[in-house]
Amino acid sequence: MTGPTRTLMRTLGTVASYAALILAAFAALFPLFWTISTSVKPRADTFVLPPRFFDFEPTLRNYEAILATRGFAQIYWNTLIITAASTALCVAVSTLAAYALARSPGFRSRGALEVGLILTRAVPTIVLMVPLFQIISRMGLYDNHLMLIVMYAAVNIPFATWLMTSFVAQVPMALEESAAVDGASRASILWFVVLPLILPGMSATTIFVALLTWNEFLIPVMLAGNNAKTLPVFIAGFISARNLDWGPMAAASTLAILPIALVTVIAQRKLVSGLSTGAVKG
Repeated sequence: MTGPTRTLMRTLGTVASYAALILAAFAALFPLFWTISTSVKPRADTFVLPPRFFDFEPTLRNYEAILATRGFAQIYWNTLIITAASTALCVAVSTLAAYALARSPGFRSRGALEVGLILTRAVPTIVLMVPLFQIISRMGLYDNHLMLIVMYAAVNIPFATWLMTSFVAQVPMALEESAAVDGASRASILWFVVLPLILPGMSATTIFVALLTWNEFLIPVMLAGNNAKTLPVFIAGFISARNLDWGPMAAASTLAILPIALVTVIAQRKLVSGLSTGAVKG
């Protein structure tokens, strides 16, 4: 193959790669664009065929209807508090568990335990709902904020532990040994040596856990009522046997996207750094 031909093939390959990335980005972002555009469409333009993507007069009536809905502010606050508290609890526990796993080379079943942790994600949550509903109801914890925080954390701790183990394993043992020689305790080593080095990994894990918690639907719909209702349950309430109110539902969905989108944008650098670090095997 001659030089010009090789250059042409390389150029065509680059163009094809960029075209594939553009198509993938379009496929990923189009549902988001559709949701946001529907949230500012008048009701008549929502159902028109062919769809109007830009040729309509934007309106904020859908947002006004949502914000005027009784209890929406409390539901939004519920979701923020439950997600933040559950994510903090989950990441704290999983970091300690991951440190124990990564620093236990003599533990023969470590590999099997790590596989078991990730396999728990394959268990359908609906399988656990009937016994959990009976237990929680008898304990008087139905529709309780603290119960949801603990439940969310318990469901996500195995995945977060599996994810954090790879980050902790990248920290050189020599650093901990040097700190131990200087008289540092195990707790001091973890706090002052290990944690600063795995902050990018903790950021990545925090975002993943927060996403899973924020979007959780089955647990709150089964174990919570009006007092601890969260946004996914509230949004699903727009679907009924007779009607589906697309405009307000899209407006509520757009408002639900904002906090996670904001956190992701702020932590973007640490997220990429954390994922890159976790992908490197020592």
